Amino acid sequence: MLANNMPSSSSSEASANISSMLMNKGNRLNMIGDPANKLEASSSSISRQEIVVELERRGINASLFGELSIDQLGDMLRAITRIIIANGPGKKRQISSHSGGRKNLALSSLDKKILRGLLSSKGKVSSITLSKETGAPLSTVQRRRKRLEANFLETSYLPRVKSLGWRVAMVFVSTQGGTAIEVGKELLSWKKAVIRVSRATGLETTDIAAEVIFYENEDLLNIIERVRAITGVRNLFWVEVIDTLGKNNQCFEFILDKL
Repeated sequence: MLANNMPSSSSSEASANISSMLMNKGNRLNMIGDPANKLEASSSSISRQEIVVELERRGINASLFGELSIDQLGDMLRAITRIIIANGPGKKRQISSHSGGRKNLALSSLDKKILRGLLSSKGKVSSITLSKETGAPLSTVQRRRKRLEANFLETSYLPRVKSLGWRVAMVFVSTQGGTAIEVGKELLSWKKAVIRVSRATGLETTDIAAEVIFYENEDLLNIIERVRAITGVRNLFWVEVIDTLGKNNQCFEFILDKL
C-alpha cells in the first residue's frame, strides 16, 4: 500500500475552494464551459490537499497515490471531471460510426430460437437438443449454429484472476498524431500485464481502453509509467475493477426481441 503523506484539513472547506475555482463567472458544472480547463488555468492556486479532497469526493481513494506529483494528481482530476461533464444531465452519448447497425442483419425466427438456446445454456446445449426444440433438421441447425457462433457470439475460457490473488484495472489512454492503433499494438505486446485492448470513442480524451492485471499497487504504477512513455500517448487515467456485481442476461433477450 502506498503511503499517504498528505496533510489533513477541512474537507468541506477544501471542496468549496476548488469548486469555486471550477466556476466561470457564476456558471456551474452543468453549464457551458470545461471545468477541466478552468482547473488547468488556475492550477497554480490549487493545493495538493484540495485536489485530494476533490478526488475523494468523486469516489477515488487518494491514499493510494501518495507518491504521485501534484501535476499527476491534477491530470487525474481533470480526466475524471471531463467524464462527469461528458455523462452529465442533458449530454447525449456519441455513437461510433463503426458500430454497425441492424440494417445488414438477416436473422430468421429459427436463428433467434437457436441463439436463445445457446445463450440460456451458455453454449452447452447440443445441436441435437436444439433440433428437437426448434423442429428443424439437425443439418440445418448445425449449419446455422456455426454461422451464428462465428458472427454473433463471443466465447471465452479465462481464469478468474481475482481468485488467484491478482487485481484488474482499466486504463483509458488519449493519443495524438494518429497513433492510436500503434499504441494499442504496443500494449497488446505486453504479455504479462495486458488482457485486452480496444479502440474507444465517445469521450474526447480517450482513444484506447486497455484491461490490465497487477498484483501490488506498485505494479500498477509501473504499468502506468510504461504506458505514459509510449510514443504518441498524450494522457491517461485508470480505474480499478473491484468486483463484478452480476450479469444481466435479459439484456440479450431484449436485443433479440428488437431484431
